[in-house]
Amino acid sequence: MSIRLRLLLSYIMITFVPLLLGIMLLAFFVHLLGYTDLRDVFAQNRDKSYRQTVLLGEMWYVLNQDSGKLLDEGYVSNLDHRLEEIKSGFVYTKPDGELYASKVAQVNPYPKDWFSDTSNVSEKQTVGGYSYSVYNVKFSYPDGKLAKAALIYREDDIPVFWKPYVNLFLLLIVVLFIVLTSYFVARSITRPLATLKNAALSLKEGNLEPVPLPRSRNELGEVGRAFEEMRLRLKATIVKMQQYEENRKMLLSHISHDLKTPITAIKGYVEGIMDGVANTPEKQERYMRTIYNKADGMDRLIDELFLYSKLDLHKEEFHFLNMDLTAFLRHYMEDQQFEMEKMGIQLHLRTENKPVVVRADAEKLSRVLGNMLQNSCKYMAMRGTDRDDSPSVTVGIGLSGSFASLTVEDNGPGIETEALPHLFDRFYRADLSRCSETGGSGLGLSIVRQIVEEHGGIVSAMNRPLGGAAFVILLPLAGGREEDNR
Repeated sequence: MSIRLRLLLSYIMITFVPLLLGIMLLAFFVHLLGYTDLRDVFAQNRDKSYRQTVLLGEMWYVLNQDSGKLLDEGYVSNLDHRLEEIKSGFVYTKPDGELYASKVAQVNPYPKDWFSDTSNVSEKQTVGGYSYSVYNVKFSYPDGKLAKAALIYREDDIPVFWKPYVNLFLLLIVVLFIVLTSYFVARSITRPLATLKNAALSLKEGNLEPVPLPRSRNELGEVGRAFEEMRLRLKATIVKMQQYEENRKMLLSHISHDLKTPITAIKGYVEGIMDGVANTPEKQERYMRTIYNKADGMDRLIDELFLYSKLDLHKEEFHFLNMDLTAFLRHYMEDQQFEMEKMGIQLHLRTENKPVVVRADAEKLSRVLGNMLQNSCKYMAMRGTDRDDSPSVTVGIGLSGSFASLTVEDNGPGIETEALPHLFDRFYRADLSRCSETGGSGLGLSIVRQIVEEHGGIVSAMNRPLGGAAFVILLPLAGGREEDNR
């Protein structure tokens, strides 16, 4: 239940429930007084008022016009009986000076106290806990003797002293109901707020572990769920930042190692030239060529670091276009054929007989193929000399569901099983590729993975059953990926 609805219902309850309780209490008192329902109260009160008016009017007329009837005991007794039924009565002085008090008037042990010094004026008196209206009249008997009378009728059926208690009781019920309603409504709001406050303070102290939060379906529950989502995102961000920091340290460590090794070699060869160790033109040329190769390797490493950094930060732009992967590979393989033959490696292409259209960035895809061919060529150097077949690399194209498969296979020594899951991690180099013959920065295959994933594809590596390694790239076919230009 929402807080707005809860407050609205509490306001309605505070307004109408006390009224309902008052009606129920009134009905209880009506029942105690012997009435069937509230309508009987009004009906009987109207009848009582009418009869009181008639009978007391009759008494007033007798006092003023026919006082001799008061000497008739039968008439007086009959009038007393009729007035008693409507809780009314009278007191008057007889010709001999004695007082006559009707049955209702006898509630006062001192009947003369009904009289007052005023005449023809209605006054209030409380006797026996009930409120009475008293009307004093002066009259004279037929013989001219003066006398006085008091006409009495009871106003309420409830004792006067009950009224403040009833009002106080009703007030206490209303106040108690309002306090309880306010308490429970306030608690339903303050408790979740206190929980959120404790969660916020815990988060402020750096505690990112789960904390109890409001589970209700109102606004506070929504705030609690938003807070929990914020906590999870913040925790994920901090973990990611810690990972970035760890990666940054690792990156600096690898960069320092990979740059220091060729720099040390360059310094050594330069010192050899300066100290006259390279004392022949042939040695000098060999030293200079070695220095050039080391510097060229450093330049390639810096280029790979720069590209990897841009890919990792998603700052490298991609221009995706529909392209025929078969035609692209044929053209690319023609350009690489000569370089591969110079290294003594045969390059083969296995394609589909129909166009295979993918959405790709041709420049980035060329970089992927170049890194994979370079990785295969480095492993070719570790084949050994006792093999009869010549080094070769085969690039093939196929279809796999909604993906085009691009496979690069070689007949080299293969990849150690424990190294397969880590080949595409940055700066990871298997033991074979760490030797001086193969070299490598450890970023080539990591760059391949990032570029392929930006294309919406998947890259994996495995060992061939007959020897050698195979790299498989799956790229979405055109139409399965929206055009993107980043």
